[in-house]
Amino acid sequence: MITVFNKDIPDNPGVYLMKNKSKIIYVGKAKNLSNRVNSYFNREHQNEKTKELVKHIDDIDFIICTSEIDALILENNLIKKYSPKYNINLKDEKTYPYILITDEKFPKISIVRTTRKLNQNLGDYFGPFPFGAWNLKNTLSKLYKVRDCNRDMEKIYSRPCLKFYMKLCSAPCKYKNIFIEYNVGISDIKEILKGNTTTVIEKLEKNMNESAKNMEFEKAILFREQKKEIETNIQKQISEANSSIDEDVFTLLIEDNKIFLCILNIREGKILGKNFHSINLENKIYDNIIEDTIMSYYSKYPIPKNIIFDDSVELLKENINHIFEAISKHKVSLFFPKIKSRRRDVLEMGLLNLKKDIENFYNKKSVVEKGLSDLYTKLNLKRFPFKIECFDISNISGKDAVASMSVSVEGKKAKKFYRKFKITSKDTPDDFAMMREVIERRYSKLPLEEFPDIILIDGGLGQINAVGEILEDIGKGGVSELLSIAKKEEEIYKFTENTPYIFSKSDEALKILQRVRDEAHRFGVTYHRLLRNKRVISSQLDTIPGIGPKRKEILLKTFGSVKQIQNATLEELEKVIPKHLALKIKEMI
Repeated sequence: MITVFNKDIPDNPGVYLMKNKSKIIYVGKAKNLSNRVNSYFNREHQNEKTKELVKHIDDIDFIICTSEIDALILENNLIKKYSPKYNINLKDEKTYPYILITDEKFPKISIVRTTRKLNQNLGDYFGPFPFGAWNLKNTLSKLYKVRDCNRDMEKIYSRPCLKFYMKLCSAPCKYKNIFIEYNVGISDIKEILKGNTTTVIEKLEKNMNESAKNMEFEKAILFREQKKEIETNIQKQISEANSSIDEDVFTLLIEDNKIFLCILNIREGKILGKNFHSINLENKIYDNIIEDTIMSYYSKYPIPKNIIFDDSVELLKENINHIFEAISKHKVSLFFPKIKSRRRDVLEMGLLNLKKDIENFYNKKSVVEKGLSDLYTKLNLKRFPFKIECFDISNISGKDAVASMSVSVEGKKAKKFYRKFKITSKDTPDDFAMMREVIERRYSKLPLEEFPDIILIDGGLGQINAVGEILEDIGKGGVSELLSIAKKEEEIYKFTENTPYIFSKSDEALKILQRVRDEAHRFGVTYHRLLRNKRVISSQLDTIPGIGPKRKEILLKTFGSVKQIQNATLEELEKVIPKHLALKIKEMI
């Protein structure tokens, strides 16, 4: 056993900082620092990530706090500051634009859009501005002639830049004697961005009148134009921006070594935007993954008045609510809607967006390419798996049996190549005979150059061996790599090998095969249901006296399908068949 470092770790709540060669590699919070820190060293850990962390610790520091809440707030601030290797941390994500006024002798005005640039030591941040941030920044810069360049204000430049001659900047890079006037303008800009436009307008009106009285008409005109611009354009925009986002819809899903977040931002009942994040949890240490992720997000994004979560967060309600209010300095209401309501509707919208964003994440070119490469190398395939064809049989006791073929090209759905097969050889349950018919119909006459790289079967060892025999019988054995995926454990079998390949559930290689398998099943079930409904309703038509083969053909030709006949109104039916027959159809089917 490893014993803890020779430090007097107190029993107080607080934050501990684990270091390696003086670099902070993990920051944690604790109700009791001594108990928590010692727990890393006085027992064996099952978690490999924790073992890895402990192996690299050569020093520990701590900061005592007065409460658990203070400790959690401090933990988030330190994670944000140091970005430790083993902590969960959102990196370089886009956020709503903020306007930054730098803390310099001659401050500059600029736009910040990424979370990694939200450094409070640089100056004062204003926002966020969901829309119009660039226009607002440019208007303020032009109005007060403040700089937005990267010139070093400690130097005196020989000549100002072009913006001075365009009357867009007062050129503090060259003229250092404008310090007081320049910073008065900066002070006004800050007041405006805080929403105190009335104060600034009153001040400008007073300056305008005094300048006019003193016959300083150029100055008076300048103050008048500034006042007019603020009243007509800026005031409304600042007012709208400062009525901050009312609600966030916060959804998340943990999937093996990743956690996905989708947050919808709602303001005055309107969805303004969406933030999607994926965090790799590999090598990350956490006490409560959900709480740590939520706090990591809101350490970089503004906390709204209302936040809507699903049930997975409800047990953390009291704790995170205290933290939110301590950080934001305003009341924060948390909602966990369960019954049909406006908030339940937007939560379901958030969950749908999350599901789609995860799908898009796995469809990213870089992710898919790695998955295909892993399939190729880990399964030792003869051909790179650019094209995969997958088969699925759908039937109930052999009735209305169909087969479907879905196709994946470069890891993505290729619906134009999908095929469906109506089984003709059997009307009793015999999956082997049905699969034989489909494989023969698909591959017996297909030119070799059109064969896929992988033929994928839904099933285990028995199914793959059966299909392998069929391909060999028709003289096409070994043309394509033959694989199967067994649903229960999602094991991958390769023809001629008895031992399955096991992939991690989060592995993109497995997900590529799962997606094409699930598509084949979905496509087949849809076709099977269509045929079954057609048979059931068609047989019902046969029972109606007066509806013979000819009238049934006319009905199908007119309405396109038996489902459309079922949904047709009485008036629509009367246009093609007599009224008494139309009434019988509406009564009987």
